[in-house]
Amino acid sequence: MKRFILISLLVVLGMPMMACGWYGTDNIYLFRLYDSNEFSERVDKITRDNWKAYLGSDQDYYWFDADEIIKAAQKKNDALMVSYVKNLKRYLDVCSSVRDDSWKYPSKEELAQRNKTLREVQAYALSKVKTKLRSQHALLYMRCNMVLGLNRDNVTFWENTASLFIETVYKDMMKNIYAGALYKTGRDAEAGELFAEMGDYNSLMTQFYKRRSFAAIRQEYERDANAGVLPFLLQDFVNNAQEAVDQDMEGKLFVRDIKKEEAMQMAQFAGQVIREGKTKNPAMWKAAQGWLEYLFGKKQQGYDDIQQALNMDGTEWAKTSARVIHFYIKSDVAPLNDAFDKWLTNELQWINGGEGPYEGFKGGALTRAINQQLVDKYDKVGRDFTTNALLNITSNYAYEARINSMKVERLEDFFTYTKSPSDNELDEYLKGQMKISPTKMYELIGTKHLRVCQWEQAINWLQQVPVSYMADQTQVVYAVNRKWTIEPWITRQWLKDEIEYSNEKQKLKSNYKLDFAKEMLAMEKEAAIMKGDAQCQRYYDLAIRYAQASYSGDCWYLTRYGKSWTDSVEVNEANFGQIAKQLLQKASQAKDPVLKEKALFGSCYYYLNPTPWYESVWNNDNSRFEIVYRPQSAQFQALLALEQFEKSNKNGVSAIVSNCDVYTTFIKRNK
Repeated sequence: MKRFILISLLVVLGMPMMACGWYGTDNIYLFRLYDSNEFSERVDKITRDNWKAYLGSDQDYYWFDADEIIKAAQKKNDALMVSYVKNLKRYLDVCSSVRDDSWKYPSKEELAQRNKTLREVQAYALSKVKTKLRSQHALLYMRCNMVLGLNRDNVTFWENTASLFIETVYKDMMKNIYAGALYKTGRDAEAGELFAEMGDYNSLMTQFYKRRSFAAIRQEYERDANAGVLPFLLQDFVNNAQEAVDQDMEGKLFVRDIKKEEAMQMAQFAGQVIREGKTKNPAMWKAAQGWLEYLFGKKQQGYDDIQQALNMDGTEWAKTSARVIHFYIKSDVAPLNDAFDKWLTNELQWINGGEGPYEGFKGGALTRAINQQLVDKYDKVGRDFTTNALLNITSNYAYEARINSMKVERLEDFFTYTKSPSDNELDEYLKGQMKISPTKMYELIGTKHLRVCQWEQAINWLQQVPVSYMADQTQVVYAVNRKWTIEPWITRQWLKDEIEYSNEKQKLKSNYKLDFAKEMLAMEKEAAIMKGDAQCQRYYDLAIRYAQASYSGDCWYLTRYGKSWTDSVEVNEANFGQIAKQLLQKASQAKDPVLKEKALFGSCYYYLNPTPWYESVWNNDNSRFEIVYRPQSAQFQALLALEQFEKSNKNGVSAIVSNCDVYTTFIKRNK
C-alpha cells in the first residue's frame, strides 16, 4: 500500500523535517495573504477521486493499491490501464527506496538498478503519450526524468509537448514538475512565479528557505513590484516576526528569529512601497507595516497605519488581514467606553458572520484577541460577565475554567445575566450568541454549593437535574461502583480495569450528588442535637463522607469533574480533608473503645495529614537514606495519640490497627 501522489522531489528531498508539530492556542498568525489549501493537497484529492471513480467505489479512496486497480482494469479488458499501473508501481517503488536513503546508504548495485528501472519506465511512458491515457503517461515520463535529474529534458518536453495538452489534474502536476525543473536549471524567477500561481507554497518554501529575509523581499519587489512570490515571502517574514515576539518557538516549522532592526527595516520599506504606488496590493503592504510596528513596540504608529490599510485596495485576503489586525490592535489601545462596545459588537458580527476561506482565520484571530486583550480589558472594570460571554461564544478553553472557579454566588448572578435583557448593545449581542445549557448550569451551581458545604442550596439546584443527565457524565462509572459510606483509611475502592475502562453504559438509579447533599444535611442536623457516644458516632460517620468527597477520596466525583495526582484544595472550596480530621478528633472523645480506636486510627490517615510523620534524608557519610522523625507533624501526633490509647485499651489492639504497617513502623521508632 502506498500513498499515490508524489509531485515534486523539490519538495520531497528538499524540505527540512520535523518530528512533531505543536502550536499554542494564542499563537495564531494574524497576517495571512492566501488560502492554506496547498497545491499538493488539492491535486492529491482529485487523483484519489479519479481512482475511486475508475474502481466504481462509493467509499473514500485514500491509498493507492496497484493490485486492486490492476484487477479492476483486467475485468474491464483495459490493457492500457494495466500496463500504466504496473509501470507506475515500478516508479513509486523506486521513489520509496529514495526516501529510505535517509536511513541507509544504497549500494552501487542498488543505484544502478534504480536507474535501469527508471529508464525502462521512462521509455515505456514516452511511447504511450499518443494514447488515450496521454496525460497520465506524459506525467509518468516527467516524473522519471525528475528522479533521474533530467531537468532540461523536462523543460523541453513541457514547452514543446505537455503544455499543449487539455487541462487536467495530470497537466497541473506536469506543470508543477516543470516549475521544479526551471528552478533546478537556474531559472529561479520563473519557477517562483509558477509555484506561486499554482499555490505550491511547500515548493516556494524550499526555493526560498535559506534566503527568506527583508533583503530577499526587496530584491523580488525591485524585479517586479507585483511578483507572485511577494505575498508568500511577506507573509512568511511577518509571521516569523510575530513568532519572535510571541517567543513560542518550540515545535514551530520554518521559524527564524527576526530581530527588531530587520523588522523595522521591513516596516519602513513597506511604507516606501506604498509611496511609490507601483503595487496592485497596497493593503497587503500597509497591513504588514502596521502589524510589524505594533509588534515591536510602536503601538500608536502601528494603529495609525493599520487604520489606513482598511481603506486601501488589495486582494480579499489582504483586506481581511488588515481588518483582523486592526481588530487586535484596537482591542489593545482603544479606551473602553460605549463607543468601543458598539464597535466591538459590529466586529464580532463580521467575524462570526458567513462561511468560506476566511472563517477559520477570523475565528482564530478572535481567540487571540480575546485571550490577550479583551479578557483583561473587561475584567479590570468589573465586567467579568462580558468576559465570560466572549469566551463562551468562541468556545474558548478558558471559559470552563473560569465558571468552575467562580464563587458560587457570582456564578448564580452570571446565570441570571445570561437570561436577562440588557441595555448594552454588546451584552445583548453576546447573550444571543451564547451556548448555555440550563441543566449544565443547575448541576455546576449545585456542585459548587456542595464544595462549600451548603447542602440546602445544593439540593435546590441539583433537584432540577435529571438522572439521565448525570448518567451521561464521564465520572458516572465511579458513582455507580463506589460508596461514600466506606472508611477510606480501612478500605480503598479500586476498580478493576474492565470496569473502570468499560464502554458499557452504567445503570444509574438516582442523582448521586443530590443524594449526598440530602444525606449530609440530615446527618449534620442530627449531630447538632445528639449527645454522648451517639453524637461521636455521627461525627465519625460524617468524617467518612467528608474524607471520601475530598479531592483525595474515592468519591471525588461528588465535587470534581476529574482527578489528577496534582489535585489540591481549590479556590472557593472547603477543605474536606481538614473537616474530616476535625470530626474524627471529636469522635475520638467517645467512651466506647471500639469507636474511639477507629476515630484515632482514621486521624492517622495519610491523606488527612498534609505532612507525613517522617522523612527520608540522604546521609553522605554512610551513603544511604535515613529516617528523620517529624514530632510536630499532624500525622506524628495522631499516631502518638493512637499508640498511647492502645497501651491502655482493655479490648487490645484491633486487627485493623495491628495490620497497619504505618502504625507498626511508628511504634518501633525508638527500638
